Amino acid sequence: MRTEIKFADFGEGLHEGEVAEILVSVGDKVKIDQPLISIQTDKMTDDVTSTMKGIVKEIVVEEGQEVHVGDVLLILDAEGSAPTEEERSTTKEEDPSLFKPSKPLKTKSFRKHDTHVSEKVVNERILAAPAVRRRARERNIDLRYVRGSGKNGRITREDLENYTPVAGRTSSPSKVYSPGQVDIIPLKGVRKAVAVNMRKSKDMAAHYTYFEEVDMTAMDDLRKILKEKGAERGVKVTYVAMMMKLLVPVLRKYPLMNSKLVDEKKEIHVYHDLNIGISVDTEEGLIVPVVKNVDQKDIFEIAGEIVDLADRARSGKLKPADLSGGTFTITSIGNIGGLMATPIIKYPEVAILGLMKAKLKPVVIEKDGKPEVGIRKMMNLSFSLDHRVIDGAVGARFIRDLIRYMENPGLLYFENL
Repeated sequence: MRTEIKFADFGEGLHEGEVAEILVSVGDKVKIDQPLISIQTDKMTDDVTSTMKGIVKEIVVEEGQEVHVGDVLLILDAEGSAPTEEERSTTKEEDPSLFKPSKPLKTKSFRKHDTHVSEKVVNERILAAPAVRRRARERNIDLRYVRGSGKNGRITREDLENYTPVAGRTSSPSKVYSPGQVDIIPLKGVRKAVAVNMRKSKDMAAHYTYFEEVDMTAMDDLRKILKEKGAERGVKVTYVAMMMKLLVPVLRKYPLMNSKLVDEKKEIHVYHDLNIGISVDTEEGLIVPVVKNVDQKDIFEIAGEIVDLADRARSGKLKPADLSGGTFTITSIGNIGGLMATPIIKYPEVAILGLMKAKLKPVVIEKDGKPEVGIRKMMNLSFSLDHRVIDGAVGARFIRDLIRYMENPGLLYFENL
């Protein structure tokens, strides 16, 4: 029985995607739930799996092709008949962008430390998804010299990230810049989603940004202790993880901060769940996975979840559930630097907190009732809000109370006694 395998909605209202990788070939026997084709959407990469046992009769799409929900991806024969020679000859044409030398290269031409370059890889086309090829070009890596761990020697993201170039052998020629030349980059995938969502946020929300400075000395001292305890658990505790816990009592005091303005219904939805999104900078663009129910988790659970979400965001392995349900967002720019920023709200949420770089500065502090100059670790906060829901005075009070916890993190413990 010929059965069409179609691209179904992965969730979160995703309607289109790009074929990132074809995981089977015509004639392959497949099992139920076996991954067939990897689809990259504007938020994640996920696999289309087989709903039955059978044999792959025809692959309808090509890697790099844009597909929409309902499009046929491939055809299975559930009865198990083998494809005919005519069917084999009508499979997709080879991608001309894939490397295939006009004359076979010999492995003996490589030096001793290059012997991992197999005869198959040298003499046949290189198997790699479009995103992997794009990343290789950005890093100036010649994919001929990368060992592929995927099926049939396919090069994965992990292979590329783990690859160590060999001097004089592994780099592609430097890009030549020509006067008047214009490179065209299609606006699609994650970058397209970022463009659409940012424009919608700026069009709909009445943005304003409140700036403040906070003394991080006490919080930094506590972080050093938590880092040691976290290391014993195999978890890295960051400022972001600590901020999530410190935000809990403040978000409870100001529930409107944990809300969304649903324009279509002209309603403000105030959420009891505290689900905090974190902005993750990936090769494909900005992605915001969500840590759910931060009020019910300890600092080490939160820290571990942040690392897991960030790793999977950068490797394209997030699921729809990882990206949904956010009620408040944190964006951390501290690892890059900068004094101030104006974060864009993740619409329809009403607030986003930006953390800048924490650094030592001379400041005036009060000691024994007298002012004196001291060296403290200071951080700037950039807090963007939707003025349709949050008035300026409310935003200022929120930050004032948050700073109280940041400068005295022990209050979280003592207030619960």
